Amino acid sequence: MRFLSSPQAAIRAVLVSQVVLGGAIVALDLLQSPGKATPGLYAPGPGGPATRPYRPDLRPGVPGGPPMRPMADRLEFDAGGEALRISGQIALGDADRFVAWLEETRPESTLVLLDSSGGSVSDALAIGDTIRSAGYQTQVETGSVCLSACPYIFAAGVERLADAGAVIGVHQSYFGKNTLLPTFMAVSDMQQAQANVMDYLTRMGVDLRIVIHALRTPPEEIRVLDAEEMRELNLITERPKG
Repeated sequence: MRFLSSPQAAIRAVLVSQVVLGGAIVALDLLQSPGKATPGLYAPGPGGPATRPYRPDLRPGVPGGPPMRPMADRLEFDAGGEALRISGQIALGDADRFVAWLEETRPESTLVLLDSSGGSVSDALAIGDTIRSAGYQTQVETGSVCLSACPYIFAAGVERLADAGAVIGVHQSYFGKNTLLPTFMAVSDMQQAQANVMDYLTRMGVDLRIVIHALRTPPEEIRVLDAEEMRELNLITERPKG
């Protein structure tokens, strides 16, 4: 075979084949059965917890439709039905929008259903404080995700419930940076931001070991937590008896 007559050509052939194979694997993952509630992109593997690629712009599909759907680029709030619903990516300013929405709609429900791929950490913490002050419960349903900064909102519930098919995951937080600041000041700001997160989790009663899972996972990936881990971390709570 003439195109493999040199070491350089052989190396190129191997690299090309790896790229093609990788693309095929990703395509098969995204084009899985449309009736499956939780997509392979986020779902934990059969052996338990797993790290998956992080796509904040996508959410799980619905039965009978495509396996993935677009995730709104800012939070959407809805008070229809028996629960409040918060969905979409967490954008800067969403915490103020949430407070204004609550004041305008004055919903009667005390249950907040979450379906968010995360986003602004500071807004997530502020929304969480609002939820805890209101005494709301939080829940992630089957087919919904709560990723990145969203678990901070989830942690605010006085009761925190996750259905069997819910996908909850963490990774390293990105707090932003100011290129005008000296490096030592930027590092200091990041450490202060991380301290704020840890203080928040402590106030919400969540085990700080969750931060270890987050810090070990790069921003472009997501560490999916299984039910046993979430119970150990007190991220989910048991339903009251009686």
